[in-house]
Amino acid sequence: MQQWTKTGAAVALTAWAALAAAGSAVAGEFNKVVSIGDSMPEFTNLPTAGGGQISSADITEDVVVLVSLANHCPWVKGMDADMVKLASSFGGKSVRFVGLSFNHREDDRLPAMKTHAEKAGYPFKYAFDESQELGRALGATRTPEYFVFDSDRKLVYTGALYNSPAKIQSDGSVKYTRGEPTEFFVQDAVMATLAGDAVTLAETKAHGCTVKYQ
Repeated sequence: MQQWTKTGAAVALTAWAALAAAGSAVAGEFNKVVSIGDSMPEFTNLPTAGGGQISSADITEDVVVLVSLANHCPWVKGMDADMVKLASSFGGKSVRFVGLSFNHREDDRLPAMKTHAEKAGYPFKYAFDESQELGRALGATRTPEYFVFDSDRKLVYTGALYNSPAKIQSDGSVKYTRGEPTEFFVQDAVMATLAGDAVTLAETKAHGCTVKYQ
């Protein structure tokens, strides 16, 4: 695959407005809850797989990438390595990735999250939102699903990692649905935001397992 370019929980929900057009995608075409330009929902004391907790107030980086994940999901497992590579490529830059699990099934809860994060080599905190309120506030419906926020904590991108979702196969191999990815949506959004530029493609359709809300 092409190398990436170097370059419980109390949730305070923020209001969101009608979805607006952005770049060559119309915001709201796929995410019916948040609009491009909406504020990042605040969250406090989410327990993490590595121990301790994380709150939105703890995050000081210029770019925040929240990722909806699920340990059991073959699409998450299929794209884990590329996500890790991407997050690692921004090491030393003002970018913070935070993984989020919302499902209540046992293999998506904290003990399994710790095992999964260690096996995948997640270089970021992986938090559990048992209340599912943060997931609802983000309009997260798939795993994996990405939400990129700028230094003002405004949403600049939501959707898929790239243009060819990958799924792990029964033999452990990874299969891209449309061949090798050629468009790297999250990478491009983070790089543009770091540079102070507008994100060209602000919304895409996330592809993966469904988030199970109670």
